[in-house]
Amino acid sequence: MVIMIGMVLAVGGALVAAALLVGGAVWLGFFPFLPRDLGGAPDLDSVARRVRVPLDGGDALDGWLLPARERAVVLVLHGYGREHSRAWRYGAFLNAAGYGVLAVDFRSSRGRRRLPTTLGHHEVVDAQAALDWLRAEPLLEGCAVGLLGESLGGSVALLVAAENPEVRAVVVDGAFAHATLALEDSSQRWARLPRRSAGLARLVGRVVTGRDLGEVDVESAAARLAGRPLFLIHALEDDRLSSANAHRLWRAAGAKDPLWNIPGAGHNEGWRRHRAEYEHHVLTFFDRHLLGRDVMLPAGEFTWPEPAAAG
Repeated sequence: MVIMIGMVLAVGGALVAAALLVGGAVWLGFFPFLPRDLGGAPDLDSVARRVRVPLDGGDALDGWLLPARERAVVLVLHGYGREHSRAWRYGAFLNAAGYGVLAVDFRSSRGRRRLPTTLGHHEVVDAQAALDWLRAEPLLEGCAVGLLGESLGGSVALLVAAENPEVRAVVVDGAFAHATLALEDSSQRWARLPRRSAGLARLVGRVVTGRDLGEVDVESAAARLAGRPLFLIHALEDDRLSSANAHRLWRAAGAKDPLWNIPGAGHNEGWRRHRAEYEHHVLTFFDRHLLGRDVMLPAGEFTWPEPAAAG
């Protein structure tokens, strides 16, 4: 009897431990750790103007604004599991070139009253509020507006740009074309699980967030940008998203603009691996389409460096 009771307690303990492990993993999926990931970029918090971006219901986003010397401003949107400091790797070189830069924390990446990550539902509302704030800011009156986003922030940038014709140019690095594809890719590539496990993630997402995480369609938004400049960047060793995402977005937008494939780099590692080339390409794109300068990127899809030279 004692042995049986011990076995029951052991099994029960194992089940409780497993439940806690699964529950913790689910929780971290919606509320991931938020490291300050500067990656070698300067921390610009101390030189940026701290702003509050109002939301409906009396809430607000925290924002950091770098002033513009040129008549152009770029809203930079961070990705999943990151916060505004991630934007400084882009904001530093953009601001040095004269662009105003606004970085914000999504509500899914803040300390107080934090919301779960929703692959776009909450984040689009936040990005739209930030864009509205930029348009109303007197110091930025008359500035051309561009968007730059990485990963989730890139997909959000496309969704917001599609609804706001005044956004003149968009740069996205590592964006997903459809949330279902993103969940399937991440299940297979990052979690090493079958692609069908994305269905479980959608089910849990409905319980945690009240939303279907797999319904966000970024490809349709990209199709509405066929008349506006869009620069897509994809790292070929991305361990989260397949290259199908970038190609679907590029074709949806008319395959008219540059698609830069970066060999030997993982998810959003292009800037870290090839900083000088990355900054040159992004500045060239924005200089042409926000400032009207006579400069141009290679047309269509291109790969640099050549795969044999990547390292």
